[in-house]
Amino acid sequence: MNSQPWLTIAGIAASILLIDSTPSSASITNVSIAPEKLAATVTNEALAYNQFSELVNNLPRYEQNIACDTSGKNLQLTHFQTWINQGIALQQQQKYHESLVCFDLALSSQPESEQAWYRRGISLSHLKQYSQAAVAYQQAIKINPEEPTSWYNQGNAYKHQSRYEEAIASYQQAIVLKPDFQVAYLQLGNIFAKTKQYDQAINAYQEVTKINPEDHQAWYSQATLLYQLERYDEAVAVYQQTLKFKPEQHQVWYNLGNIQLKLKNYSEAIAAYEAAIKLKPDYDLAWNNHGAALEALEQTQAALESYTRALTVNPNYETALNNCRRLLMLGGGNFILFNTVNPK
Repeated sequence: MNSQPWLTIAGIAASILLIDSTPSSASITNVSIAPEKLAATVTNEALAYNQFSELVNNLPRYEQNIACDTSGKNLQLTHFQTWINQGIALQQQQKYHESLVCFDLALSSQPESEQAWYRRGISLSHLKQYSQAAVAYQQAIKINPEEPTSWYNQGNAYKHQSRYEEAIASYQQAIVLKPDFQVAYLQLGNIFAKTKQYDQAINAYQEVTKINPEDHQAWYSQATLLYQLERYDEAVAVYQQTLKFKPEQHQVWYNLGNIQLKLKNYSEAIAAYEAAIKLKPDYDLAWNNHGAALEALEQTQAALESYTRALTVNPNYETALNNCRRLLMLGGGNFILFNTVNPK
């Protein structure tokens, strides 16, 4: 790694007199990315699955100013499916408030329309009115309890209300009806992880990878939970699976480095951190822990350079600052303690 200008180190040295001179050990930042955060970028909530997609694709091309205009019309003569089609067109234009008018008109003439209730739930979900969305999906399920996407979307609505047990039950029913329902398993894993039911979460993520072995998010989420549970050998193997499908994911390399550092495999840790830094050169956490691994191998000068690089990226990074100060004052430490933050 290239060394940074030594102005940063000079500034650190000038501040040494302000700190306690008692010897201390290198601090290591041990953070991994929460699986549920990345999972949120994969699934598309209420629109992830849509049993009426063939209807949307075959709709006529409506004008951009389409609306459910009720003025000057005999509403009783308008077929309920026309209102549903117009509502779907408005959803495609992200006009969710307007679409609700159409679905309500459809339901006024056909209260048992599963499609209208389902679509109403989608609009309400987009408007973040999750309690009402759940009611809409319940009505759709009451009419047709065999439709897995209604159960899935109901699970999403419950999840956003933190009604986790009900969300779990909804996702599980969706899976009963559609055993290869990949995103339902993924969401189920996320809820289990959030509620600290880790073994169930791992099982759910494993089901995802059985359905789709290339789902890197499920591999990553599973590995991160194994890491949290300190099942390090398993975590390493699963992170490596993630890299087969997503080699550019810098968080994976960083987490691998942290595991190797915990296992005192310092050369492997250095290689992993360098892979993370290559992908994200301003990765201050990786620079700091790269320095810690070098320090463990008694490569004090190289460690100091890595700590300095971390500070160049983030001048307020207290852990790297303390590591730099300590090395400049004491000529390096003889052992490393972990200042850990458990992966989320």
